[in-house]
Amino acid sequence: MKHSQKNEISKHYLTSKLLTKLFFLNLIIQLWSCVPKEIGVMINETIQEPFDDQKIINVHYVTTRRELTNKENCDEAAYGFITDINPHYGTCLVSTPTNRAIGDISLDNKADKSKFFQLKGRLNLNESDFFSKLKESKAKEILIFVHGFNVNFDEAATRAAQIKFDLKFQGDVVLYSWPAGSEASLLGQVMVRSVYESNFAEAKINRNPFLTFLKSIKSTGKKLHLVVHSMGHQVVLPAISEASAEGGASKWITELVLNAPDYDRAEFSLVLPGLLGVSNRVTLYCSPGDNALLASQKVNGGQRAGMCFKYPGVDVINVNEVDSPVLGVGGLGHGYYSSRPILTDMYQVLFGVSVEKRLFIRRSGANNGENWVLRK
Repeated sequence: MKHSQKNEISKHYLTSKLLTKLFFLNLIIQLWSCVPKEIGVMINETIQEPFDDQKIINVHYVTTRRELTNKENCDEAAYGFITDINPHYGTCLVSTPTNRAIGDISLDNKADKSKFFQLKGRLNLNESDFFSKLKESKAKEILIFVHGFNVNFDEAATRAAQIKFDLKFQGDVVLYSWPAGSEASLLGQVMVRSVYESNFAEAKINRNPFLTFLKSIKSTGKKLHLVVHSMGHQVVLPAISEASAEGGASKWITELVLNAPDYDRAEFSLVLPGLLGVSNRVTLYCSPGDNALLASQKVNGGQRAGMCFKYPGVDVINVNEVDSPVLGVGGLGHGYYSSRPILTDMYQVLFGVSVEKRLFIRRSGANNGENWVLRK
């Protein structure tokens, strides 16, 4: 063999050996990058905004309430209790205090901002700009909040801010506010059944508008979580079921969280396949001691889904232990969804932790209505 040929073979050998080393080095780097990070590191990297001090929260909102006199703020004079033909879009600026009990949303624009929520103005947007703003936001996730019965707009906006702040949620929060609530008169508060029936009628009217909203927010391409309370399920569940039927089998809701659903038990079973079809996971917080749902059962003549019944594919969690009213008085009641125990669990839900691995969750008895119980 000639000397030049030997040199050529040697070069090819060395090149091949070098490429092999580089291949395995690259493989090691890729494998190392796939090693899961410690949970603390992951959480610290995710929670860039700690929400550990008083802060103004942007609550993006879509509302089908009729606009009232105040077009510059989100107070009681902003939107009313009747459905408008066209939805309204905007952002409420809500100052969130830290020196308060978890779940408290006391509003006072003239008091100590460290103790009271304050409404600091609003930005009105058209539909196109609203969804463009969400799509262009740096946030990778959106938490959609739909309130329940007898909730005025200012209370709904404040509640959405409280949930975002207390959950330290890093994404955008979007409030869908349908025309619930009542006039703040003594007569209006006494006539609870009348308010319930009028709110129930408005909730049903809002199913199609909410379906349209779902299609629009789905188009943002963001990771979506949906949190619903009470009569808000009358708005949300039929719309999701219809969206599922129209949109195929893709799961575009990451976490669907149902709090005390005021929804007929039998009808819930009918819409459930649609909910499971578009949701990565469905969590239902229930309480057989919920006085509001017991009253709803009498009015509607049927058991409510939020009174604790097992449904296939749903994590049904009984919160009665952390509620524990005495003789029907006290406890967290129908509004338990905004309390410390539920928020603690929801924090873990949004991080994707399996139900059996979450804090203070125990398995329920085989003959009980729920699958799981949230412990005291």
